[in-house]
Amino acid sequence: MKKLFIATLCFLVAGQANAQKDDHSTYAIKFAPIQMLMGEVNFSYEQRVSKQSSIEVSLGPTISEIGIMGLVLEDRLATEVGVSKNSSLGFLVALGYRYYPISGMATAPRGLYLGPELKYRTYNTNYIDNISEGFSVPRLDDSKGTASQFSFKFYTGYQFWLGSKFSLDVYTALGFGLTDINRQRVLTNFDPSTNQVQPEWQKYGTSKVTFMGSFGVKFGIGGDRKDK
Repeated sequence: MKKLFIATLCFLVAGQANAQKDDHSTYAIKFAPIQMLMGEVNFSYEQRVSKQSSIEVSLGPTISEIGIMGLVLEDRLATEVGVSKNSSLGFLVALGYRYYPISGMATAPRGLYLGPELKYRTYNTNYIDNISEGFSVPRLDDSKGTASQFSFKFYTGYQFWLGSKFSLDVYTALGFGLTDINRQRVLTNFDPSTNQVQPEWQKYGTSKVTFMGSFGVKFGIGGDRKDK
């Protein structure tokens, strides 16, 4: 399977190298299915701004507690003190610049590219109080936890065009991210005046800088060239 993938990739690169005619679209609307592993529904729009460069904007919702992000945001402490969680929607937004350096072989947005990307994404999680009923007091209203991340990554990729309208963007990226995670747990306080336990939500969190790497593929569609 690995040999077949490499052979297919070489065939596509060779085909693109021989395709000197600039008949592909100047833009692409793309979807990155592998990003679902990170809880992202990631759509992007890439637009040529010069012969060898383009701008790419990415937008979409995020879903906490699924895929790899479900493990990253896992909160054992909350579970241990009688709190359960369920997914909620957040969002992502990113801006990237793509430079296509091989002049004469391809033009943006086709061929080998390099470029940076700035990205912000936030995940929201609903926290549910399961401990209050054990003390025979009304359950607390659900509370919300958040995880937000600002990242910088440098991309290397190759964008193929299958005909003039369909694109296949294969990429890898390295960078770093600053992540802030705010969680919720139930704090139980004894009230001597009522001789009862009074639960309340308590927020706590962490901040960290992490090294980041990613790879994947985006499937895109463009339009007819108006200047052919």
